[in-house]
Amino acid sequence: MAYAESQGWSFRKQGHWGRLYCAKADRDGCQVGVNGTPKNADNHARQIVRAVNRCPHRQEADDEDV
Repeated sequence: MAYAESQGWSFRKQGHWGRLYCAKADRDGCQVGVNGTPKNADNHARQIVRAVNRCPHRQEADDEDV
């Protein structure tokens, strides 16, 4: 989660679960579910990193900073 937040994603807690939302926090934005107690924490962390890296809005956010 720290990696996602460092990339501009935000976390919203929902019970034992939560969701990470990309910087484009609207209907078209990316999101990924975060399990509070995953069966395999390493795999779950890899899934989150993969989702953050594949976000098509990542490049757009980088372009706006320039």
